[in-house]
Amino acid sequence: MRSVRVDLGSRGYDVRIGAGSIAQLDEAVPLAGLADATAFVVVADRATGNTIDAVALALARCNAVVHTIVLDVTENSKSPAVLDDLYGELIARGVDRRGVIVAVGGGVIGDLAGYLAATYLRGIRWVGVPTTLLAAVDSAIGGKTGINHARGKNLIGAVHQPSLVVVDSTTFATLPARETVSGYGEMLKYGLALDRRLWDDLVGLAPEDIGDAQIERCVARKAAIVSADELDRSGQREILNFGHTIGHALEAATGYGYFRHGEAVVLGMRAALTLSVARGHCAADVAARADTYLASVPVPPLPALDRLDVLAAVERDKKKSAPGRIRFVLLRDIGETVSDDAVDPAAIGTALDELEAACASVS
Repeated sequence: MRSVRVDLGSRGYDVRIGAGSIAQLDEAVPLAGLADATAFVVVADRATGNTIDAVALALARCNAVVHTIVLDVTENSKSPAVLDDLYGELIARGVDRRGVIVAVGGGVIGDLAGYLAATYLRGIRWVGVPTTLLAAVDSAIGGKTGINHARGKNLIGAVHQPSLVVVDSTTFATLPARETVSGYGEMLKYGLALDRRLWDDLVGLAPEDIGDAQIERCVARKAAIVSADELDRSGQREILNFGHTIGHALEAATGYGYFRHGEAVVLGMRAALTLSVARGHCAADVAARADTYLASVPVPPLPALDRLDVLAAVERDKKKSAPGRIRFVLLRDIGETVSDDAVDPAAIGTALDELEAACASVS
């Protein structure tokens, strides 16, 4: 069993990584300071199937009541209406301040159940059990929880750290290929932006061959950044935004249904590489080698998009530094980034032109 510590003092927690780690939840719970739990409320995505029963069975050995709430999850599940229903379920079941929410599923369940824990009775504890590769290396670590608003994604939320995260890699075995690629895309981001050795390791592996060692390294990278910049205020955590500014815009412009998140990040990183060279941060040959590999990752073809829709989505990015200026995280070298708040719409447009041309040439 591998373990990574998210070092936040009294709010710190372990991320346990390994095949069979769900079956050991009853051993991990007391070590995480949860031995006094009066109830565990498993909030799960129905698509996780037998994993729900495995989690409940392990928690039943912890001498506490176990409740299970199963949801048919879509992105629309992160809504005030669903959250209100969950509050009602907790109240009806008499869950008190020593109750613990256990989120079983991908990023949507983690965000939703984590925010439920952050706000119910002014905050109770929670445990993350991510069942997608993307959630395991990204959203399950760092405590960012929340729901969507009609005017945008993740506009309502809180930073509420879990008490424990359990990553059981056996839950990834039945993931659709696109879900695996999506997680792989996010892992490639860690390599390009933060860790040359990880990048070199990943480019030698097919997405389906990712193992616990690579997952642990990504988790450790994110844990270190979260420990240094928990609330995303010092600027260190923004490194994790590499490839996301345009990636998020592509997700938005296609209605959040065409691309998986990690697929859009792969395309966003390709556009960021173009900007990195154009802005004078990165040598053209370095960017070209990275782009050649990213181009080989199997993501859906870039559809015809209204350029104004994409630029408008970029303009709404959370990293906006001034009107007409977006702060991009760009590449200086493999494993090294630079923040640039002087990228203008014309440069973004050129990067999109090059991305569209490159995608068209292989379609």
